[in-house]
Amino acid sequence: MTLSTASADTAAPQVTPRAPVHWAWRWLSPAVGVALFAAAVLVLNAELREVEYADVRRSMQGLPASSILLSILFTAANYAVLCAFDLLAFRYVGRSLTSWKVAVASFIGYAVANNVGFAIISGTSVRYRFYSRWGLQAEEISRIVVFYSGTFWLGFLVLAGFSLAVDPHPGIRSFLGPLAVALIGWTLLASGAAYAAAAALHRGPLRVGRWTIPFPPMRMVAWQFILSTVDWALAAGVLFALLPRTELTFWEFLSAFLAAQILGLVSHVPGGVGVFEGTMIVLLDGYLTPGRLLSSLLLYRLIYYVLPLAAALVILVVDELRLRRHHFARWGNWFGSVTQQLAPRVLAMFIFLAGALLLVSGATPTEPHRLAWIDRHVPLVLVEAGYLIGSLAGVGLLIVSHGVARRLDIAFVFAATWLSLGIAASLLKGADYEEAALLGGLLLALFASRPAFDRKADFWAARFSPGWTFGVVAVVGAAVWLGVFAFQHVEYSGDLWWRFALRQDAPRALRATMLAVVLMLAFGVLRFLRPAPPTIALPTDEELDAARALIDTQTSTVPYLVYLRDKTLLFSEDRRAFLMYAVQGRTWVAMGDPIGDPRAVTGLIRRFFELCDDFGGVPVFYQVGKEKLHQYADFGLAFAKLGEEACVDLKGFNLDGAEKKPFRLVLNRFGRSGMSFRVAPVEEVPALVPRLKEVSDAWLEEKRASEKGFSLGFLSADYVRRFPAAMVEEEGRLVAFASVWPGPGRAELSVDLMRYRPDAPRNVMEALLLNLMLWGRDQGYTRFNLGMAPLSGLEPSPVAPVWTRIGNFLFQRGEALYNFQGLRTYKDKFHPSWEPRYLAYPGGLALPRITADVSALIAGGYRGIFRRGRGGG
Repeated sequence: MTLSTASADTAAPQVTPRAPVHWAWRWLSPAVGVALFAAAVLVLNAELREVEYADVRRSMQGLPASSILLSILFTAANYAVLCAFDLLAFRYVGRSLTSWKVAVASFIGYAVANNVGFAIISGTSVRYRFYSRWGLQAEEISRIVVFYSGTFWLGFLVLAGFSLAVDPHPGIRSFLGPLAVALIGWTLLASGAAYAAAAALHRGPLRVGRWTIPFPPMRMVAWQFILSTVDWALAAGVLFALLPRTELTFWEFLSAFLAAQILGLVSHVPGGVGVFEGTMIVLLDGYLTPGRLLSSLLLYRLIYYVLPLAAALVILVVDELRLRRHHFARWGNWFGSVTQQLAPRVLAMFIFLAGALLLVSGATPTEPHRLAWIDRHVPLVLVEAGYLIGSLAGVGLLIVSHGVARRLDIAFVFAATWLSLGIAASLLKGADYEEAALLGGLLLALFASRPAFDRKADFWAARFSPGWTFGVVAVVGAAVWLGVFAFQHVEYSGDLWWRFALRQDAPRALRATMLAVVLMLAFGVLRFLRPAPPTIALPTDEELDAARALIDTQTSTVPYLVYLRDKTLLFSEDRRAFLMYAVQGRTWVAMGDPIGDPRAVTGLIRRFFELCDDFGGVPVFYQVGKEKLHQYADFGLAFAKLGEEACVDLKGFNLDGAEKKPFRLVLNRFGRSGMSFRVAPVEEVPALVPRLKEVSDAWLEEKRASEKGFSLGFLSADYVRRFPAAMVEEEGRLVAFASVWPGPGRAELSVDLMRYRPDAPRNVMEALLLNLMLWGRDQGYTRFNLGMAPLSGLEPSPVAPVWTRIGNFLFQRGEALYNFQGLRTYKDKFHPSWEPRYLAYPGGLALPRITADVSALIAGGYRGIFRRGRGGG
């Protein structure tokens, strides 16, 4: 039922949403990525010292259209092969879904993962949203992820091993030595062969501790090798097709390409930007000049990374338009709310890229042949203003991309404004209609997704993630470097700042870049000087009154936990539903299912997700029923069974029959003891609080326990005065009591905060419960809720999830930690019906940490988890 971190008569403390847990890691990982990116920029700067910007531009313009077309065809074929990874994975887990549905979800996942970085995490999160909605369980999705991730690396083992063993790149051979290179190559080949041999010879699944990993059949293993090898070869072919023809063989190029890809993946820089380019320029230095290679690398970025991401955005926006137009017609039913969640995030990536494009454009020279047209049609003052407006819009788009990902309505307005200014700036500063067209297409996609931006929240309230922060720093730094590279032939002098002429690109680029740097520094200082985020507010009297009106519309008694005032209330935007939550570390735990109008529940869950996302929290729903599991699944949550809740049917409850004889004996002994039972109405309870506190303190002292919270009641005057009290008295002395939860509409009756004196007779609480059930039956209540038996009802099985097997083990053998079986046996003698209760969480490997955080919430802190005794009622 409920508990709190507060003492008997004090309110629970407020909690700040920012958690120190893993703070260093969340900043260290992006910082390392930026450091590697900076190192790559330094390498590029050294390698390109003798290269001029004009040479790179001419080299890019000189690439034949046939090479570009071939590269695009290789890209399409490569993504088709990547989609086949997922199709093969579905066959591996024995699930059947429409092939094109899997292919679309897979394509979007790979397009996002290739550009965002952390491919396993980002790509998996995208797939999880789709696959969980299509009925796959968390365990099945995990097996799919492991399978396609393994498939991905098999081709690398084959191609990297073969290229290093047979025809390694001369630079790699000279750096590592011929013997070491050959040894690495044959080791990689042997690793792939070992996997194939294990699949062929091993009978049954591979067991690693409690993990069971079934080997795929040999035919499927063969397809893994074929698909993965073709994947890596095609990915390399995309860039190889863009290179000028030299004596460089494909196998020599392949070893350099694989080495650069690995360094890019390890760096976790989004898409390996800079790291991949720097490595390729160093390794291919003897075959191609840096200027010619850089032009091919830039086109490779556009074709292999940006084009698929643009296609993914088109798919998501079109699906969202069809979803609204046809009201969940066939396509909409298949993809549901997933596209509404993903489209803003992909849009945010493009808006970030648009900001980078404007900054890069402002730092580079204008096309010479367009200057004459500008001279005739655009006044110089507008050209100069165009550069400054472009920098302003570029910085604005970088900043607002964070709010677009959070679906803020104000972010939509700002993004549309900055894109419009960016279009105007592109045309003014260089008649750059291509750039303006790209920004215009993005603006149309933004307007097409307008209904998704329905969050009315403070743009500045949320934390700006470390990855986003370092990404902005990297973009601005890259724009500065590009400006220096493009105008390295111009000697710097103080009067450059004040030169205003049509053919003075360097001064304009200098002023525009400096404006961008100043704006970003100002933004950083303002963010740093902002007050700390507000603490999570506990409910006011007005909020409790609004919650009570919604509680009265349903039948459960669990929502009465709201009156503990140790949880924050979150209402739907129309205030037709609410949920209550508390924060422990990074885990944001909602207690039970949302309460109120079922039509408002989905929007409320989404609002909770977005609030968690704003502050880097992990959304969790604790003790939820089976009725709303599909709604949590729509948001990509996985489930772990917590136990089962016992409910006694009061309509047919009586003490007749042989099986009820123990109950009759308990009540007969109770009657002969001289004790009496009564239910004190709410009006009497405030005057009874001192007597209740006396019994409660004695009980806590005897149990050597402390008050709990969150899902267990604690004794505070404000809480207990709201409910009747079931009391056992002996000659006017209070012996035992329980707070009574009378459910709305007399549908459910329950108790919380059950306490008794140390010298109370044996079975006094059983007598109290029996008397209360008889009282509830006579009052017309339908059922009596005995609460949950933790970890009960978890069936052991060789194919059961790890959590289920661990939970069943604790239930069977964990009596030293908690009376799991004893509690189930005690409640079972009332012959209840049992209903499962679940934990809904984001899945993955976070369950142990989430379990610890929830336990700490209930116990009043991590130390409370290990205190002896039980403090709940």
